[in-house]
Amino acid sequence: MNRKRIFAALAAAMLLFSFAACTGGGGGGGGSVSSGGDQEITLTLGSDPRTLDPALSSSVDGATYLNTVFEGLYSYEESASGKLVIVPGCAEAVVQPTEIDDGKFEYVITLKEGLLWSDGEPMKASDFVYAWNRAANPATEADYQYIFDVIDGYDEENPNLNIAADDEARTITVVTSAYIAYFDQLMAFPTYFPVRKDFVEADPDGWSLSPETYITNGPFKLAEYSIDDLSLVFVKNDNYWDKDAVKLNKLTFGLSDQDDANFAAYEEGTYIMLEPVPVSQLKILKETRLNVDYFIRDYIGTYFIDFNVNASLKPGLSTAGTDAAAWEGWTHAQNAKTREALSLIIDRAYITDEVIGAGQVPANGFIPAGMADGNGKDFRSNAPEWWSVTDVEGNRAKAMEIFEELGYTQDDEGKLTNFPTFVYSTNDNSGNIAIAEAIQSMWKDFGIEASIDKMEWGVYQTAMTNGDFTLGRMGWIADYDDPINFLEIFSTASGNNHPQLGRSGSIGLGSVYGPDADQTWDEYYQTDLYKIKTESDMAARADALYAAEAKLMESMPVVPIYFYTRPSLAKPELKGVLFTPLGFTLFKNGYVEK
Repeated sequence: MNRKRIFAALAAAMLLFSFAACTGGGGGGGGSVSSGGDQEITLTLGSDPRTLDPALSSSVDGATYLNTVFEGLYSYEESASGKLVIVPGCAEAVVQPTEIDDGKFEYVITLKEGLLWSDGEPMKASDFVYAWNRAANPATEADYQYIFDVIDGYDEENPNLNIAADDEARTITVVTSAYIAYFDQLMAFPTYFPVRKDFVEADPDGWSLSPETYITNGPFKLAEYSIDDLSLVFVKNDNYWDKDAVKLNKLTFGLSDQDDANFAAYEEGTYIMLEPVPVSQLKILKETRLNVDYFIRDYIGTYFIDFNVNASLKPGLSTAGTDAAAWEGWTHAQNAKTREALSLIIDRAYITDEVIGAGQVPANGFIPAGMADGNGKDFRSNAPEWWSVTDVEGNRAKAMEIFEELGYTQDDEGKLTNFPTFVYSTNDNSGNIAIAEAIQSMWKDFGIEASIDKMEWGVYQTAMTNGDFTLGRMGWIADYDDPINFLEIFSTASGNNHPQLGRSGSIGLGSVYGPDADQTWDEYYQTDLYKIKTESDMAARADALYAAEAKLMESMPVVPIYFYTRPSLAKPELKGVLFTPLGFTLFKNGYVEK
């Protein structure tokens, strides 16, 4: 098949989102819209975000804040059929690429005329080029640095992105190393948002903390960011190109991870919208208020436990350790089997049905249900079931066989007597704590002792990024509709590679992977990622996707628990807000019905 025919097949096979979107309150709805200061809302998404810098943010709540005050070349809206679709944002149009030399593709994207920053200064094509080069620069330490690896010239240590701006023509030219099926979605992703060079370089660490320097280009702008008062305030940006579509004048976000207190504030009317919903309320809300002001929305993601692969769980250790003595006579393969056994003990259906109870699906792999493989099949339905989600006793019997083979000993009651203690880290959120306690109890039944360390969200994110943990809860929500989005988390360069695969530590950096335990993580896993990102044959690309998940599950740096749903509370009078299955929320078309 020649390349022109391949390109046509790819375009047909990878049509953008089939995800169903969901508008706020009861739906888009009609009704009157009052103008003036009463179009103000107060809500909460949890505690203080770690950052409002598009290059540094990697959380779902962060994506909501960034989509509120910034806009990329492309954006999202809900189609008439209720699907989430890509539309032009700062760009005049969503463009198709042209194939050039050596299998590369060129995109020439033109900015709308008259675009302004929130301070009234003209926007330029070079603002995007500056922002992308900054985020791709390893010195910036962006968690999503790797998301630029589809662009020709990317290198994690010395990137030279093949992008160019013509400010007079208002064009940005991007050359990709291959056809990228999800390119349009990248253009709507926060790490690809523009930033103002003069303000960023004048204060690289503090520019995003003050309304005077946090200059943005979206429907809203920053008015107040107060850690002491636990509030983040955005107001309408009158310099936004589509300002007439923006009805809300002010959004105030309460910054607190105290779920029960947040719920009480919602019930008394302080908050018009609440996420996350306290786990203690999920069942009763489902029974009494489902689709009134409580909604279980689509969410494409996986809740899982990250293990630090450098932490040895060797039998006989008092505590899991990362030093040389902890690894003496113990291998990565044995540690991976131990993690597998810990995973098999967990009753996932009990967690989804009894602990959480918001329609989550017990996970039988890492890639979540509902994600296409790019070759005409649902990935999860076509992938192996890595463990049974129904045969709990069978799973646990297999776990005990593994423990016995590895040299863990049992007492007369069948409990392990020489398993090292360890710490289960989590951010301080009622749902996460409830899950941690349930898993802690399941392990304790087998003589495995884990203590729970609860941290504030920003502190927790930093600890996980730095590898300062033994195991900790994590979740990943789709950034775009392609399984590579989940698999590339564990590339060596990824700032979200919390297990430290291919990184510091004797195991992370060691040649311990593969069937002969003689490959580095890059040699074993990265080769599949490269093929996925450069392969034009969709069948071969899908094969590489399945192979990469298999290697991840065999190495067991993560223990998937369930596939997400998105429980949320929103008062019926809140209309037009777009709750995306990617986790972030869009307020551009939101309003309060009077």
